[in-house]
Amino acid sequence: MPPSRYKISRKELKQPDEFRTIVESAQDFLLGNLRQVIVSAIVVLVAAGIAFGTYTYERARDRAAGDAFYSALSALSAKQYQTAEDAFSKLAAAEPNRRIGKLARFYLAQAFFGAGDMLKARDALIAFVADFHDPAFSSIAMMDLGVVYERMGDLAKAQGAYQQAAGVPGPEQSSAMLAYARILAERGDKEGAIRSYRAFLSARPYSRRRGEVFESLAALGAGPHPAGPQSPSAAASAGAMPVMMAPAPGALSAPSNVSSPASSPAQSK
Repeated sequence: MPPSRYKISRKELKQPDEFRTIVESAQDFLLGNLRQVIVSAIVVLVAAGIAFGTYTYERARDRAAGDAFYSALSALSAKQYQTAEDAFSKLAAAEPNRRIGKLARFYLAQAFFGAGDMLKARDALIAFVADFHDPAFSSIAMMDLGVVYERMGDLAKAQGAYQQAAGVPGPEQSSAMLAYARILAERGDKEGAIRSYRAFLSARPYSRRRGEVFESLAALGAGPHPAGPQSPSAAASAGAMPVMMAPAPGALSAPSNVSSPASSPAQSK
């Protein structure tokens, strides 16, 4: 075997190995800062534990709130108004800042309405509208508020509630527009009612409720357009319906001259 061209001198053998020096430095640092390293590791573990615990707690809280909500909703559907009132009141108080807690106030108003307590229903709806900014539910809540005011005999406030509901895009906007026109007629503002009915037809010319509007205009001695009243046969062919609005499916009962509050966006028309 030929001799190696490069020979390691005795001096080089005595020089410290770079890798070993790095390892030893790391060991020295670890030993010198062992307490700090342990504390940092504990802090990380505690933070992870808190995060996991918070997540687990929030999930459990969500499940509990959801179960309570649907239990209360079942009671409301079964017309067990006192049970529903107690459950929704408790949920609204326990979860005031969560969506489900805010929604509980809306359904709490339904329970009050079903029990015949219009004052509490009014207050619950006003609180809900002020705190829950969702067009779909705001439309329904304002419509329901108009119904409550009608039940209380306050047509001026009912008119204002219907007018606001008519200005909010949502499932109850059409009903609110027609209710507003109807209230104008009931309060003696015939011209205002005619303008409102015609505005509805202009905005929704293919509405399934146009027959209802034709008949309402005919009762006011007017037609869908300023040219003149529509003939009874034309109104009949358009599928005219009674001027009073029918309650939404599943809604709580109300007098024949007042629509019932809608119980949910899915049930509203």
